[in-house]
Amino acid sequence: MEEEEIDRISQLPDEVLIRILSLVPSKEVARAKLVSKSWHNLFEFSPSFTFDYLPRTFEFLPPRSPPPGDITDDVSSFVNAVDSALKLHEQLTLDKLKLCLDLDLIGSGTTSLMIDSWIDAALERKVGHLDLWFLSRGKDVDHLYLLPVKVFSARTITDLRLHGCRLEISGDIHLPLLRKLCLRIQSDEEAIQKLISSCPLIQDLKTIFCSGMQWLHVSGLPNLQRLSVVNCDELESIEIDAPSLQYFHYHLIKGVLPCDIVFTSSSSEFLKELILFDDRYVTEDFFQSLLFRFPNLELLIVLCSLQRIEISHHRLRRLDLRPIRADAILKFDTPNLQSLRYAGNKMPLISAISSLNTSSLRKVDINFFKLNVRSHFSILQWKEFFQKIRHCQDMKLHLHINSKLQLMIPGKLRSTLSPPVYDIKQLYVTVDNCRGYPFIIDRMLWVCHPQTLSISPWTAPRFLKVLYNKFRNKEEHPKCCSSCTIKCWRHYLEEVQIDGGESRAEIDRIMAMPELELSDASMECEVECKVRFILKWRS
Repeated sequence: MEEEEIDRISQLPDEVLIRILSLVPSKEVARAKLVSKSWHNLFEFSPSFTFDYLPRTFEFLPPRSPPPGDITDDVSSFVNAVDSALKLHEQLTLDKLKLCLDLDLIGSGTTSLMIDSWIDAALERKVGHLDLWFLSRGKDVDHLYLLPVKVFSARTITDLRLHGCRLEISGDIHLPLLRKLCLRIQSDEEAIQKLISSCPLIQDLKTIFCSGMQWLHVSGLPNLQRLSVVNCDELESIEIDAPSLQYFHYHLIKGVLPCDIVFTSSSSEFLKELILFDDRYVTEDFFQSLLFRFPNLELLIVLCSLQRIEISHHRLRRLDLRPIRADAILKFDTPNLQSLRYAGNKMPLISAISSLNTSSLRKVDINFFKLNVRSHFSILQWKEFFQKIRHCQDMKLHLHINSKLQLMIPGKLRSTLSPPVYDIKQLYVTVDNCRGYPFIIDRMLWVCHPQTLSISPWTAPRFLKVLYNKFRNKEEHPKCCSSCTIKCWRHYLEEVQIDGGESRAEIDRIMAMPELELSDASMECEVECKVRFILKWRS
């Protein structure tokens, strides 16, 4: 007799179940109502609602939003769902309301009044987190939803996120509990400035694609710890006077004029994380004054167009460097660096090896967008690099290669090669579509013998198939390299194990794919999960 299954979830206390419901999209909550009467009743007490009515083809969804079309594709059903959810138990406090709407799809002449009523209901229920994400394809500002002024006097809101709204502020602003503010809006400069300066308890401020703003002055915010300014391409000046600031992120994809960023000494003194994606701001003077201006800096992420990049900072722990120039020369004086990420078109890291103190380095992530190594002697540089960072616990290598000739090792060089690097604990590899997979594998394993080799998601599946076939078909006693002192990896690889059932299942899936599908780059197929091999080498 089969043992009867026990529904342990329904046995949890109501307050725990309500908390679970508050963490999932409203569509899934609605489905849970069908499970039992107890779940149906609990839905009415959910303190959090997320309603999503965005098109399935819309690309720029808010981060971590539910999938488009989350509630229903029927407008009337969607509207009724929102109405009924917000009107149930109106005396109960609402922790969060998130509305993601395509205003053109809803297409009602009373859309603004309808949204106003939903926001009114949320304010009446003392909502704490209000997240409004509106999409409108009209180029005219009048097509944008005008946020009701009563939002600016909501005494309970702690987290306010506005996307695709229009702001017109005429009266006073009173948001006494606001801690987080994210703006992606169309408004005049004075309204945005007034909103920011009227919320003294803000700890996290983001302005993203904000139009109509040429000047941003951040002051009078003693608790501000995080500030992000992303793609506000009309900005010409940012002035920051925030003594508690620990994180600053400035990102500009396009802009006619460079933005002048000014920190007061009190604002830069305690800054720990600095992200700059505008190469016009990252100058030689910036690097030379880095330690003086930001003495407590621990994380630095920069996009840089300089030919010579010298970074000196004794407290820096994480560095993410993205040089634009292929001939960039690097020099590091960062004795406490623990994590290094490099993304570029060449491997100038070799020029920095002699100056790089790797004693504390634990994580290395190298990403080559257009590897174009013309010299076969680059393999010697690769070995020098791996030798230098061999003690790292986490090593990732992302290759974007367009020619197999870059990867061939000529016979005259093989006789002079030194032994490969053996102490690599883990190598994590991503490889794009190209024609040189066998050469990539041979060169990679000629340079180093990792204990584990992980193939990342987003890797071309054909690479994984070629790699697996090389491992599977390796001869026990290879006949190649008979005249070479240092032989290829086939002579040293003793055993290969596939680590875990998930890796095994992914390999089986790739091996079963038709050859045409594997070789057709336009089909955009990828390895779907990490595949991990454990390699045992002969000494």
